[in-house]
Amino acid sequence: MIGMTTARKVKISVSIDPSLLGAVDRYAARVGVTRSAAMERWLSQISRQENLNRLEDETAAYYEALTESERKDDNSWATAASVESRKLQFDEQPPSGRRRK
Repeated sequence: MIGMTTARKVKISVSIDPSLLGAVDRYAARVGVTRSAAMERWLSQISRQENLNRLEDETAAYYEALTESERKDDNSWATAASVESRKLQFDEQPPSGRRRK
């Protein structure tokens, strides 16, 4: 499975609703994986989403906790970065001629 480590798996026992198990089995059959692999994929997706949600919450809390002075400073940095980024040229041709080694 792409993105999964080769770490040894841990065997567990869980109890889930039969309708949810049916959904797992249908997904596993549709994509051609085992029930365990299907559940691992779903849990990995949920884990990634939870990490993203936590990061968003922590980022929002950081900005909400800024003092007025810190907000002004942050705004100044953002404005300066925006102005300078407009000066960047990404499609510029490299200078002609040979480069010295």
